[in-house]
Amino acid sequence: MDRNSLLRTVFIALILLGGYWFFFGRKSSSEATQSLPPETYVDAPSFVPDVFVPVGEAPPVRPPEQTCTIDGNRFKAVLSSRGAGLTHFFLTDARYESPGAPDVKDHDLSTTPDIERWRSLRTIFRDPSKPSSPDDQVKYDRFEWKPEQVDATTCRFTYEDDTARIVKTVSADGQPFELKVETSITNLTDTPRNHVMSIAAFAYHTNEDVKGKLGRVSPFQTSLECARDNDVKRLNKGADEFKTGWYSEPLDDRYAAVTNYYFGQALVPLEAAPGVNGDKPACELQAEQWYEPGRQKPDDDKAGDVYKARLTYPQRKLGPNETATYRQIAYFGPKERNVLQHAAGGWPRLQDLINLGTFSFVAKFLVSIITWIHAHITFGNWGLAIIVLTLGLRIVLFPLTWKQIQSAVAMRRLKPEIDALNAKFKDDPQAKNLAMMELWRKHKVNPLGGCLPALVQMPIWFALYATLQTAVEFYHVRFLWFADLSAPDKFYILPIVLGAAMIVQQRIVPQQGMDPVQQKMMMWLMPGVFTVMMLFLPAALGVYMLTNSLLGITQQLLTEKFYPRSGPPGAAAPAAAGAGITVKPAKKDDKAAAGAAALRKGKARV
Repeated sequence: MDRNSLLRTVFIALILLGGYWFFFGRKSSSEATQSLPPETYVDAPSFVPDVFVPVGEAPPVRPPEQTCTIDGNRFKAVLSSRGAGLTHFFLTDARYESPGAPDVKDHDLSTTPDIERWRSLRTIFRDPSKPSSPDDQVKYDRFEWKPEQVDATTCRFTYEDDTARIVKTVSADGQPFELKVETSITNLTDTPRNHVMSIAAFAYHTNEDVKGKLGRVSPFQTSLECARDNDVKRLNKGADEFKTGWYSEPLDDRYAAVTNYYFGQALVPLEAAPGVNGDKPACELQAEQWYEPGRQKPDDDKAGDVYKARLTYPQRKLGPNETATYRQIAYFGPKERNVLQHAAGGWPRLQDLINLGTFSFVAKFLVSIITWIHAHITFGNWGLAIIVLTLGLRIVLFPLTWKQIQSAVAMRRLKPEIDALNAKFKDDPQAKNLAMMELWRKHKVNPLGGCLPALVQMPIWFALYATLQTAVEFYHVRFLWFADLSAPDKFYILPIVLGAAMIVQQRIVPQQGMDPVQQKMMMWLMPGVFTVMMLFLPAALGVYMLTNSLLGITQQLLTEKFYPRSGPPGAAAPAAAGAGITVKPAKKDDKAAAGAAALRKGKARV
């Protein structure tokens, strides 16, 4: 393999490895399960246990569980008297129904409906990491709330004992996927009492749920987020920050969230009653690993993680008959960009829930373009919008593509002399490389000139990859024979057609500077890799790749027509008229050999 071929091979390998690391390699895992902090109960020590309660706890008789339902804008929420948290949060749009399962109506964002301590919007008033104290305003972590259906959009929960009266009102505020939560606590004693109020969102997924396939990250891969000022802290399971328990940072008025590719649960703090310790909550995150010791290993498919994001307010001391009120907005729903832009009044900038990766600034621009195309050119057809966007990018990036064409044409004109050098120095690779360098220097040709424009385009490629793979706009959207643009082609037509198109593209113009064995390997290896990857990638991304490949074939056919290949070895290479390239043939192969000898003696400059 000559030096040029080696550089090309290394360059391609680095691109592939870099892309794999960028999307799939930045993950960590933890094999240490975390302990479950104990909770106190109003009927302690007897209670109905959760799934993960230690063996030996005897369940008593509790009052029947009661629920309250809220019909909101594009959702229906069901809350329980046990914890005043969500048992279900249904998305009622038809597009979020489970495809192929007409009996499964509405997508439920609740993944822990049967575990009281992990129900989203659950509110507690004690710090579970500290022992109870006589000064605590509330004695218990769990108690029976009394639900009241105020109207179709509002539920009220109350609890009262000899120390505190708590009223929690949850209502739909008219915005899509939004709930407004207001909780007040009143001190009923004649002495000052302390409380620490927190409200949380939860999600549970098994390792099988979040396991990706070749080339695709699972849409259920979950991250935990704290958004403050212009910064978003994102943590995945197994992050070092979780090794000591909860990750915590101060939060002003943006959000704490649990998110996956297409959906998110975000808690936005609003104003709280003023107090001497301030009223700004902390954003706290934690991912707990759960498996059955003795029966499961941490990495078993059925083992999983509980993802937690909560707002924890500073400790407050209430005087006799004093009341503190806490208000939040909860956004539980799909990451629809136009909805997120106006969610919670617009300020929390919930559109940052959409993680577009390192090149997010490029991806956001591409999103605005494809959204405009969808609205004004393709009139609501997302598949056609992808095709139009691909064509537009080809046109905009043509100046860079033109540089690649110029470099390819220049290398093609030198092919007779390169073939002669390969034959002349077939037994002396060092001399051949030196002669090649002298040949390129003499004709002012850069063999890597076609790679540099491609390198400049890489941020756009990666940004487009992230955009098409994570856009909820394609979720359950039909196009041609695809039932869902966000899912792989279940008929495998797209991967096969894409692989065939890439083979055609390789046959039209084989890689320059490679011997026949290397050309054959590239002709079958790259299409094969992308065909296998497309078995698991979203159809939206496949539509882009196939359109781009077909446009590439068209471009190469036009290049072949206007700048045909040179004749047999030794023939004069005509100037590439119109391409801005003039390549003069060498007079004799001996001159290149002399240049190589001079280089070896250190007498020639490159």
